[in-house]
Amino acid sequence: MLPTASSGVDWLYQFTNNLTNLTTQNGGALTQLGLAELSCIALFMLVSMVVNWSTTGMNLRFHVHPIHFGDLVHFLLRLVTCSLLINYWVNPLPGASFGINHFFSYIAQAMVAAFDQSSLDNLLQLLKTAGDNTAMPSLMAPTQILCYFVVQGLLGVASAILFLINCSAFILYGVTALFGPIFVPLLMTNTFRAKFFHFMDVLLSFAMIRAVAAAFIFVWGGFMNAFLQQTFNGNYSIEMWLANLIPCIMVFIAFIVNMLFIPSMTQAIFGGAAGMAGSMGSVIGRVISTAAIASGA
Repeated sequence: MLPTASSGVDWLYQFTNNLTNLTTQNGGALTQLGLAELSCIALFMLVSMVVNWSTTGMNLRFHVHPIHFGDLVHFLLRLVTCSLLINYWVNPLPGASFGINHFFSYIAQAMVAAFDQSSLDNLLQLLKTAGDNTAMPSLMAPTQILCYFVVQGLLGVASAILFLINCSAFILYGVTALFGPIFVPLLMTNTFRAKFFHFMDVLLSFAMIRAVAAAFIFVWGGFMNAFLQQTFNGNYSIEMWLANLIPCIMVFIAFIVNMLFIPSMTQAIFGGAAGMAGSMGSVIGRVISTAAIASGA
């Protein structure tokens, strides 16, 4: 059965907001470990700095070289920056209601709000209406029965993959955000600083899956609505489905296949590892293809 879509409810906003809060409510689980890591890195860097000061000025006359206070200031600035990042990773930023772990999620949520906020709800309502108004044919008409199950299967798969892509993106974002306090101290060092920026890149890409999905739904929802309205004009009888079965199947297959490319599209636009979210969708796509081949055989 397709999800119930009620008018006036921003389904996408409610889903993304609630699930993001659920998966990141324990985002500070590694904060203490991150602070300990930051303390160790800062201590090692400070000792290295003192040793460097003590040895670079040595010569045959043991002339004392002036201390480079610029190095110390640079070290302290990095230490303060990392401390603030860890402190506000979960705690709300000054003047805001979210921490740094919610920052990219908040940006994606704002981008989703820029689209038609009822697009997903309208699309689900459209699929539900088509499914509910398609009556079960007589048992004495095997062709119509086959058409009925094909139609219901396509509608169900489209809704399931749409839910799966969104759900995978939010879960992956929440899991990745947990490791923020571990990567923040790496910003102190020149050697491992790139790993911190790579982590932020991955976090951004997972957050942007919802924005790309919203854009995809915004475009495809309008097309699907116009296609079904012009094709059926509200008459979802088996006879109408049989008359338009081939073009409908092609449109729904294109819709489902395009949804499977949402994570890859996000990775192409924003970089990172967003393509991981499409792994489960690809598995489902292969299962559907295998089932179709088996049924055809």
